[in-house]
Amino acid sequence: MNENNIPLTLQEKLYNELSNQIKSGKYKPGDKIPSEPQLVNTYEISRVTVRNAIQQLVNDGVLIKKHGKGTFVKSAVYTEGFFSGGSFTETCLQMKATPYTHIISIDKEKADEQIHSILSEKNELVTIKRVRYVDDVPSIVEIDYFSNDYSFLLNENIENTSLMKIIIQKKHVIMSNFEDKFTISYANKEFSELLNIPSGTPLLEITQTVSSPDNQVVYINKQYILTSKYVYAVRSYK
Repeated sequence: MNENNIPLTLQEKLYNELSNQIKSGKYKPGDKIPSEPQLVNTYEISRVTVRNAIQQLVNDGVLIKKHGKGTFVKSAVYTEGFFSGGSFTETCLQMKATPYTHIISIDKEKADEQIHSILSEKNELVTIKRVRYVDDVPSIVEIDYFSNDYSFLLNENIENTSLMKIIIQKKHVIMSNFEDKFTISYANKEFSELLNIPSGTPLLEITQTVSSPDNQVVYINKQYILTSKYVYAVRSYK
């Protein structure tokens, strides 16, 4: 019975049952729920009733249908908070999510000619490659490029430390200018394995040039974002 003492319909009962199972964690984000025939047999109700209850949860943004695969609990999408300053960690904490960064490599590598040109460096660049996780879900592949003036980073432990803080402490550099360029790229074999997605999945590619107040480039940051998990926010002020 509901608060108006009107008996719930079978559709409403199934809707509530599935909602409660998702809220309790029986079905977690990304999990597949039982098929329509399975739900029909379990609850001994009609397929139309099952279909309508599922569609209601889809409309509410709780479930998502994938053609030929079934119906899944929709994963949360995290958007950079207005006051997070573009910080991945701050965004996750504000959204009550758990951030985690896994360092893939810290080494000297060649990059494309444009990056070498921007950094005024012909030799191999100090390159930091990492994967950002939101609630244990890999969401971003991030690559930072530095000139050899920042070779000290090769010996720093940056697994759970702000890269910007290390640079400020070691080089006393103020980073105040951030220029972003956006494009769409597609997951190659390496990125598909790091993000646990099919090869060819579209990713938002952001190239950010970080500079000091006198417009000296400090480093270049490239992010390959799985936007079904994390949304990059751009803010402008007048």
